[in-house]
Order: sequence, then C-alpha cells, then structure tokens
Amino acid sequence: MTQTAERTRAVIVDDEDLARQVVRELLQAHPEIEIVAECGNGFEAVKAVTELKPDLLFLDIQMPKLDGFEVLELIGTELAVIFATAYDQHALRAFEVHAVDYLLKPFGAERFEQALARARKRVREKLPAASDLKASTQSWIMPRRRMTTLLSLAKAKSTSSNKPFQAWKARWIQRDFCESIALTS
Repeated sequence: MTQTAERTRAVIVDDEDLARQVVRELLQAHPEIEIVAECGNGFEAVKAVTELKPDLLFLDIQMPKLDGFEVLELIGTELAVIFATAYDQHALRAFEVHAVDYLLKPFGAERFEQALARARKRVREKLPAASDLKASTQSWIMPRRRMTTLLSLAKAKSTSSNKPFQAWKARWIQRDFCESIALTS
C-alpha cells in the first residue's frame, strides 16, 4: 500500500453511480484522501486494486459480476476496507474479513466521518494486515488459486444469467494474476 506524503490513496467501488458520488462528495472535505479510481463492478475493482495498490477501499457488497466478498477473496485484505451497502445482513461477515467499518445506506456525514477516522487510524498506525491476523473463517489463497477462483465465479455467473462467458475478461485476469493457466470456456 502506498501512502505518499501523508496522502491516503482510496478506491470507491459501487455499481450505483449515485452511491459513488455520495462517497466522493464526502471525501472532498479531506484533501489528504486521494481518490485514485472509481469502479462500477467487482471485475473493475479487482483490476484497479491490483494495479493501483490503494490504502483504502470503499466497497459495496451486492454488485454485478463479483460481489464485495468475492472481490476481497481475490485481492486479499491487506488494505483498509469500509463496506458501504444497503444490506444489514452482511455485517457479521464483513467483520469476519476484518473490515474497518460497515456503513448502512443511506448513511450521514457524521457516520461516514466515524468510519473514515477508523480507516485512517488503521492506515496511519499500520495495524497488522488482516492476513496476519489468521482469521479462522478466511483461508488466504495464492495468486494462481485466486485466478482459478475468479474464472470459476465468472463462468458460473455468466451461466446463471444466460449470458455467454466473455473470454477477454479472463485474459486480463490471467495477465494480472499469473503467467500461465489453461483457459477453458
């Protein structure tokens, strides 16, 4: 994770443009937070986090292609994560994967500030990465296994939605996560 000159690099992930806009507007009061990417789905999130190495991730749970937990399974949880979602039933699982906070939409500025303060503290103090906490509920996977998992999820989602599996997505995933793997679609 990269904290340049006390600036915290953040990525906002939500399939709703309005929800991304709310987070973006609330972050305007914090010049020390640099938004390095905004993503509308899980695939974009995995790509952005892998390439940009942010310190902080604002993450929705229910999104097309990959949900928030599938994103974390693929990228790991070495960065501070604030879930921002409309579904309260996922809160326990969010903390099992060591989320910094869980914002229930619609949330206000005061609640957002509390979550942001916790995230900044984690980034600033460089608390142990979630993977170092050895959570019993999470098994950490190597990049090749992450790749295989992602391909399986993508194929399963395309099958369940009656949309064809798009091989180009598999190619960028392959490029980003490992050098050689047999792709079957």
